[in-house]
Amino acid sequence: MMISVRHTARLHKATVKRILPECHRCCRERAITIRKAVDRNKFLIVSLFFIVYALLGSGCSSLPATSEVLARDSEFIVLRVGNEDANTLAHRYLGDEKLGWLIEDANYPRSIVSGNEIIIPLQNKNPIGFEFEGYQTVPILCYHRFGNKGRRLEVSAKQFEEQLKYLKQHDYRVIHLHELYGFLKGEQALPKRSVILTIDDGHRSIYKIAYPLLKKYNFPATVFVYSDYMNNGGLKTSEIKTMNSSGLISIQPHSKTHSNLALNGAGEGKSAYRKRVRDEVRIPSRKLENTLGKAPRYYAYPFGDTNPQVIDELKANGLLLGLTVQSAANAAFTYPYLLNRSMIFGDRGMDDFVAKLKTFQAR
Repeated sequence: MMISVRHTARLHKATVKRILPECHRCCRERAITIRKAVDRNKFLIVSLFFIVYALLGSGCSSLPATSEVLARDSEFIVLRVGNEDANTLAHRYLGDEKLGWLIEDANYPRSIVSGNEIIIPLQNKNPIGFEFEGYQTVPILCYHRFGNKGRRLEVSAKQFEEQLKYLKQHDYRVIHLHELYGFLKGEQALPKRSVILTIDDGHRSIYKIAYPLLKKYNFPATVFVYSDYMNNGGLKTSEIKTMNSSGLISIQPHSKTHSNLALNGAGEGKSAYRKRVRDEVRIPSRKLENTLGKAPRYYAYPFGDTNPQVIDELKANGLLLGLTVQSAANAAFTYPYLLNRSMIFGDRGMDDFVAKLKTFQAR
């Protein structure tokens, strides 16, 4: 039986009229179901958005991106810096974040910032700082009192902070005295602009004025005390222990009575002189060891004066460094028992202070 096109069209139209309402009803039901599902999840979606936004705003976006290593051999790593600083890179590739200065010095004046290609030295073949143009030197600054009485050996709190701020702003690195010992032995490289701070005698103004400022700038220092002055006008035992436990301040001997060890006293014979030298080295060393639980290793000569007999006594008592007040910086070949120090005076300006920060000697 032949079915005409017109008849087919009429059948299709009738079918569509019958099916469309049912499809519309089904679609409406499905649309309502979907809308309800969206409504149920809308709160979760919005909440998730705000959580992500908050996390990004609170610092997740600043998490360090891993730097890209471009080349490597036994001596150097070449890499493109991510969001890491020199200390982070030193911790990762050198095993010690305190060696960040080594990366900064190796790339100076190129900054350790994201996108820069830098080198990380894996070996240091020049621990004594000798270069074609000259050699590295380390200035040791010597302070005494702190206050506002206008004495020559007294530096005001304002002056001292200005000097510390200058060191910080001009990229000097204030190091511990024990680090210099490794440098003098040819075993430990130091930052190129290393400076050491020392304070003599043991006046209480060290604890009251200098110590808070050293903590503020996170600068280490060595305090040399003569033991008869402890708890007798000078620093108290509790103050010495507090500073020593900070990790910033090292307490070391400066004799027993602050007498000049290089000269015989009036009417003092050889035997009496030898005993005095022995006592002036041994007694303060033992007292500090009993107070702090650790044997001292460095000694500042009273008035900066010494002689071979005094130096022999230092060696016999296990002291590794002897400090004078000869105004000069120290190269790696400086004799460890005749270290130079530059005295800082309260009646001098900033130009005098800056002139004493000599960290390189040209040939």
